[in-house]
Amino acid sequence: MDIQSEKDMVKNSITLKKANLNLVLREMYDKKRSTILDLAKSLNMSIPTVTTCLKEHLDKNLVKISSESLCTGGRKSKVYEFNALSKIALGVKLLKESAEICATDLYGNVLREDVLLKQFKDERGYYEAFAAWIGNFVSSLPYDKKDILGITIALQALVSEDGKSVYYSEILKSSEIRLEKFSSLIDLNVSLMHDLEAAALFESYERQDLKNAIYFVLNKNFGGMLILNSALREKGFPCAIGTIEHMSLDLNGEQCYCGRRGCIETFCSADKLKEKIKPLSFKEFFSLVRSGDENAVKIWDEYLYYLSLAINNVRLIVDVPVLLGGFLCQFLDDEDVFKLSKMVNDSYPFKKKERVKIIKSRYADDAIKLGATLMSIIRYFNA
Repeated sequence: MDIQSEKDMVKNSITLKKANLNLVLREMYDKKRSTILDLAKSLNMSIPTVTTCLKEHLDKNLVKISSESLCTGGRKSKVYEFNALSKIALGVKLLKESAEICATDLYGNVLREDVLLKQFKDERGYYEAFAAWIGNFVSSLPYDKKDILGITIALQALVSEDGKSVYYSEILKSSEIRLEKFSSLIDLNVSLMHDLEAAALFESYERQDLKNAIYFVLNKNFGGMLILNSALREKGFPCAIGTIEHMSLDLNGEQCYCGRRGCIETFCSADKLKEKIKPLSFKEFFSLVRSGDENAVKIWDEYLYYLSLAINNVRLIVDVPVLLGGFLCQFLDDEDVFKLSKMVNDSYPFKKKERVKIIKSRYADDAIKLGATLMSIIRYFNA
């Protein structure tokens, strides 16, 4: 055997070992707990191979031996558990007036959260304050820094394909935002992503039954995307496309921050609704809506009407279920969803027997930062 053949054999052996390690780890992650025999059967691997992989994962604290054992008729079998706290993911939702951070385990369970009440400015002073806030948050966690996968920052901006820069962000008032401005001051692996992509990624993971959807985020600034082919989440690719919020409902309408007129943003953002209900808080406004106040109901029905138009515009391109998330979602009740679906059906030009399927997100305003942590977790398992 020549030297090159030996090198190829070693390389193939290393590749096979890594593949087996990843398969066992992913299976443990999905099952949460299992025995060697069950893993061998489900993965179609030999028991010695599974045993070797588990030993390596045990040494790295990625799995642990459960205090419970299973009786299989003879001696009890060891039960192995996936150690969700072996690594920690950090996600940030960066807004124009504040930033929110959360730390999660590898299943996305929130361990700690914090808020930075500081206006974003594309200036050195802001990045230093942001980095100090991150540093203090990391120091407050009862976990080793080496076990932190990194931090993904989801921001109100369109991020370049390589993730190193922002090419459009009228909301944050800068198209000069660069990854390096964050990463040079933060002693962690840092990445950037569009906030709506983060939210859509998380919703796609949480709703395994929802392969495709029109995803509307009813936040301070409205956002809309198509979630297409949820199978993409297995590879960790962005699972959402589009900037639906800038579709026009009225070419002669109010000017949007993008420069065009009558965008969905100018009708359906929480900020626009807030302008109409001043000086009431959202809680006070929806209390009036529920009590039947004529003026409040009129304002809310108008909001739902324009939202129904937005839904139908997208349905004419792709007719899939509608998923509603974001800040305002917390105030929507079943009657609102029923009324909205009726408005959508009544204005849809091609009548159907079944109503459009409208689903409320279970996570409302938290999906962005949770999606940011999830991106780090996906990268970890796909490394």
